[in-house]
Amino acid sequence: MRRTRVPRRAFTLIELLVVMAIIAILIGLLLPAVQKVRVAAARLKCSNNLKQIALACHNYHDANQKFPYSSLDRQPGEAASTYVTGFILIMPYLEQDNVARRWNPKLPRNSTDDSDGDGYTNAMLQQTQIPTYTCPAMTPPSGPLGGAENRAYCSYLFNAGSPDCVTYAYWEYLGLPQEPVWNGTVIPIKNPDPVKPTDPPKPRPTNTAPITITAITDGTSNTFLVGETDFKPQGVPSTKLGGIWAYGYIGYSFGSTFHPFNKHNWTDAEWSGLNKVGVYGAFRSEHTGGANFAFADGSVSFIRDGINQQTFQWMSTRAGGEVVPAN
Repeated sequence: MRRTRVPRRAFTLIELLVVMAIIAILIGLLLPAVQKVRVAAARLKCSNNLKQIALACHNYHDANQKFPYSSLDRQPGEAASTYVTGFILIMPYLEQDNVARRWNPKLPRNSTDDSDGDGYTNAMLQQTQIPTYTCPAMTPPSGPLGGAENRAYCSYLFNAGSPDCVTYAYWEYLGLPQEPVWNGTVIPIKNPDPVKPTDPPKPRPTNTAPITITAITDGTSNTFLVGETDFKPQGVPSTKLGGIWAYGYIGYSFGSTFHPFNKHNWTDAEWSGLNKVGVYGAFRSEHTGGANFAFADGSVSFIRDGINQQTFQWMSTRAGGEVVPAN
């Protein structure tokens, strides 16, 4: 007996459109959830980076009985300004000793000198992107940093306190009688010795030694140690006013609470009116609603955009005696 084949009915156009619409709806529902997961993962990775940096600072303190400096203009006994950073000092405690032991602190970050013959120069090493110093939520700079130097960027700044970071180098230019006292936890310091023994004496620098943990009398759980920054002070990627782990100049390796928190809409006129130089060392991030900070006790917290500016500044001082609100 012959079987009669019943031809299969194809999908109609309407059915195909319905299926496509259902798929589009499902994708529309799924994408925001995927994006939220990515955002949460980036924030968690950033928090872990800060935790590792904070622990490295404490391990450095255990070994040296002091926190690292965030910047030192000249090494002891040296005439050249090298601006070695705290990020370089703590590298051995972050499994980055391969970079730290090859870095020559007596030479500037752009030196091509390889007199030790190890095949590396500071100019080469400063281009190394360190994962622990990079927040996954931060948009990379819009171009090479320092032109041909192509410096590696950094998403974090040590807490120097509440003064304007540009005063580290430009306090005279700004008409100040002396460099302000850095009242933070990992501060920029200067070599008090003259460049040459025959140089005329100058006023002793204000900040000449790193901070010990016992100097943080406001409480280590109330005081910032490290915070976030980015290269979007005007809301778009740029090559200015962000972090650089290998160069401890004004606000490259250290930040302060002098400027408003997490502000991304600065205008040229605004910062020219402030200090004629720029908004260096401002804490901000590309996380939604705030930024991560590591505290001097090693903990990490997310600071919300709505924080009162005065409270924000109080949290950056080590011994101001302020009472920080619990919330």
